[in-house]
Amino acid sequence: MKCLVLDYGGTALKYGVLDTDANLTQQGEVPAPNHSAEEFVEVTGRLFDQFHDEVEGIAVSMPGTFTEDSVLVSGGAYLGILKGINIQQLLEARCHVPVSIENDGKAAALAECWNGNLKDCQDGIAIILGTGIGGGIIHNRKVYRGRHAAAGEFSYVLTGGKSGVYNMATYTCSTEGFVERAAVMKGTSHQNFYLSMQGRGAEEEIARLRAMVQGPQYPDMEMNGFTAFQLLEKGDPDIVMLYNELLDSLVQLISTLAHVCDPDRFVIGGGISKEARLISDLQARVADFPAHNIIAVPGFDVQACYYRSSANLYGAMFNWLQRYHSELVF
Repeated sequence: MKCLVLDYGGTALKYGVLDTDANLTQQGEVPAPNHSAEEFVEVTGRLFDQFHDEVEGIAVSMPGTFTEDSVLVSGGAYLGILKGINIQQLLEARCHVPVSIENDGKAAALAECWNGNLKDCQDGIAIILGTGIGGGIIHNRKVYRGRHAAAGEFSYVLTGGKSGVYNMATYTCSTEGFVERAAVMKGTSHQNFYLSMQGRGAEEEIARLRAMVQGPQYPDMEMNGFTAFQLLEKGDPDIVMLYNELLDSLVQLISTLAHVCDPDRFVIGGGISKEARLISDLQARVADFPAHNIIAVPGFDVQACYYRSSANLYGAMFNWLQRYHSELVF
């Protein structure tokens, strides 16, 4: 049994054909169809027509918050064209095969649950570090959604001890937040997302960062995750401080989630997780946490995600199987 698997991003739509043994073939991508609902259906339909003789369904991963019946209610690059629309019904009307829809972060969690580093767990949490914090909560090998389908929206967890955007995990724990802070402290160029939020304390946060600068400035450097870690390896004092703040915030996030959900394991993904030292440094910080804090759980099992760039495709397939052929995955 095979499905057409689709991962709708902000700039590209990735696709492939995936079978029940997790064999992914015929991968490719096309520009994201996010200009109109008509374009969304047309581009998806054309892709399906290429593979309709060999697939039995369509498994979708995309950004946003969805109701249990696949209505897009908030968030993501497709909200402007698909808000309030039942996307499952929209695509089934065009393609005439069973369709499943899943949030991209939750799809990444399901990928780990299926054949990744949560496959031996009943309960687990995936934390995906990117522009914000994606991921999902796995309970009894299914995504836990909550009343408003907002369970697993880790970006909004406070880690800084106070309220406000600059104390939320979306800024304190994300790759984008780390890079923006590094750009401010090193005087480099970077197109800010969080630090351009006028009226939400951006000016105060920038002033806080600049007041702590100890190392040299690099006005000709373009800051990104790669260059930030290069500076870290060289021992730049400002980046070392920011990196320690990042680790502390991640440990706070993990501890908070552990005491709410008590999962078997956490897995960490996203582009920055490919940096070899991040996971080992985080594991060391997590192991040291109980010595300085009172905790109710025995400890925190933290590992890297198994899946990387194709995680959402695998997770979309696992979601489709759970929905239509649960006998194959339970």
